[in-house]
Amino acid sequence: MFAVQLENAVAACEQTFREKAGFPAACRTLGHLLQSMGWFKEAIIWHSRSLEPQPQPVEIYASLGALYAKQGHWQKAIMAYQQALQFDPNYAEAHRSLAGIYAHLGQRHEEIAYRYRAVTLNPDWATPNNQLTLGNALIQYDKTTEAIDCYQRAIQLQPDFYEAYYNLAVAEVYRQNWQAAKAAFQRVLALNPHHAEAYYGLGKIAEQAEQPKTAAAYYWRSIQLNPNFPGAYFSLGETLLKLRYWDKAVPICYRAVQLNPELSWAYHNLGYALLKTQNWQTAFAAFYRAIKLNPDFPWTYYQLGQVLLHQKQWNNAVAAFLAALQIQVDLAAIYPRLGYALRRQARTGLKATIQSYRQAIPLKSHNRTPQFYIQIAEQLLKFKQFAGAVIFYSLALLHQPNAVLRNQIQQALAEQQRLDQEIVQHRREIQQHPNYHWLYSHLGNLLADQGELEEAIELHQNAIVMRGWQAAAYRNYQFTHDWFTHNISAWEIHLKPFMHYPHVHGLEIGSFEGMSACWLLDHVLTHPQAKLTCIDLFFQESFEANVALTGAAQKLIKLVGDSHCILRKLPSETYDFIYIDGCHLADHVQKDATLAWRLLKVGGLMIFDDYQWIDSSHPGQETYRGIDGFLALAKHQIAVVYQGYQVIIRKLKPPAKRLNPQTKPMDSAKSPPTLPSLTRA
Repeated sequence: MFAVQLENAVAACEQTFREKAGFPAACRTLGHLLQSMGWFKEAIIWHSRSLEPQPQPVEIYASLGALYAKQGHWQKAIMAYQQALQFDPNYAEAHRSLAGIYAHLGQRHEEIAYRYRAVTLNPDWATPNNQLTLGNALIQYDKTTEAIDCYQRAIQLQPDFYEAYYNLAVAEVYRQNWQAAKAAFQRVLALNPHHAEAYYGLGKIAEQAEQPKTAAAYYWRSIQLNPNFPGAYFSLGETLLKLRYWDKAVPICYRAVQLNPELSWAYHNLGYALLKTQNWQTAFAAFYRAIKLNPDFPWTYYQLGQVLLHQKQWNNAVAAFLAALQIQVDLAAIYPRLGYALRRQARTGLKATIQSYRQAIPLKSHNRTPQFYIQIAEQLLKFKQFAGAVIFYSLALLHQPNAVLRNQIQQALAEQQRLDQEIVQHRREIQQHPNYHWLYSHLGNLLADQGELEEAIELHQNAIVMRGWQAAAYRNYQFTHDWFTHNISAWEIHLKPFMHYPHVHGLEIGSFEGMSACWLLDHVLTHPQAKLTCIDLFFQESFEANVALTGAAQKLIKLVGDSHCILRKLPSETYDFIYIDGCHLADHVQKDATLAWRLLKVGGLMIFDDYQWIDSSHPGQETYRGIDGFLALAKHQIAVVYQGYQVIIRKLKPPAKRLNPQTKPMDSAKSPPTLPSLTRA
């Protein structure tokens, strides 16, 4: 009865308010009704409203919202409060009331939005803990900026509130605002020196800044403060692996898997540390567990295959590599290792190996198709794994007989025979001419392509020392391929003006295993203030390891990504010499050169690699075409100082521009610049 009367009275009050007539009487009626219901506080409010000459719409709608809320008419209450906010969007009480209603309805997102607005308009409603709690809720809804606002208000209210500083730091990390995050973490530690999570946060920031040793120190301090901190052990183990501290990484990674028993990546890291310390059996167990937890990560299968290769378990290694390729068929690094394992299998007989795979190949049923076999064979052929290509072409032929496949098998067999004969010939020539360093390099490259990495590395070390690079022996660089050392004699001559001087800065596009970078650090960039910037799509582990052996890794700046994108962002006239050895396709080389030319100092050198290299698979894109194209465009600004397998040019000061007074200047919007404005992990 009372509920019906109340609703009628509220409706009447709304109607009279809308009509702007009889409002005082409606307010008195509602006041009497509320008084009879025992709602004296509300009754007083409405009796008072009846005496106001000019009613305030926002307060009246807010009061109506409160009355609807008392009745449990939530949608009507929401509409009333929203009406109030139309009159005054900054009416804090309406925002707070709406937050309460949405909390009652379990609509968390709306509750948080209105609560944040309420405390923004009236901060006195929230204690420091309230602000912290609200900030945490906002973070959950990706409202990072609003969360930071709450944390900062909490700190203003309580300057020693280290929990708020910590959450502020985490929020700044979300925004990748590293300096602000670092400052907040440091403030946490100033207030609470035993805050393990703050040290962990500083470690993450140092890791992001590519300061792995600093990151490791922070993670270690975090572990000292909290010996059961799973994330700290995991991150420390991962960082030690990046630093190649294999022995130190093993116990940390063991502890990480104890604290993260369901984290596949923790087992992967442990397996990798054990692989590097040659603990084959325990590495196998760790990788196996990682695969059980996450069977869809191809690189764990790849590393498991590496373990099996070391154990000479060729069949199982092939199965591991094929498992990886069934997840991601374009993983280029796997094919040389797969080809090596297949070739070792085939030593017992190629036909017998094909027959064994015909009976039981380690592939899922839906991949046992001619199309998949051909795809694998073509990739193996690309990496000169001819025996492996024969095996998979033969499997395809069994399902899909045709002349094309038979021809491809014969070609692969012929290539394998030619390669075997070439290897035998090189071995014979080395015995006859043990001081011909180029024979060692050629044989090393051939063996590396076939997966015989240990012998290839030894051959390259011999060749490098013969060429006069003595440091390579005692530093024990691990180069599996050598396409560089034949250029050393020319580099020694033309880079001599930059040797041992301070502030010399070189730029290298394309780094592979770091052979050229290591030579530059050993022979040219020897001054403590010299630097080398390297650009590559992806820096291999062997690059990191070899550069570390120079003892001068701190001089090196790595830029990961497409060279064309990175070169646009680098400062003009910064580099004393630039070495272009990235993608060798003509168009790519020319664009690299054009973008890099702006970065080279006047008088500096630009070195092009592989001027005489021909790739028959890309006709019309021979490297020399791109180099010649650039030389033609920049002919008035260059001097060619060397031309052979490489080309070296010097940047000259641009000629002064002169206008013929009888000639009208060209429209700059239509005239081409001296060099085309162009935009390569």
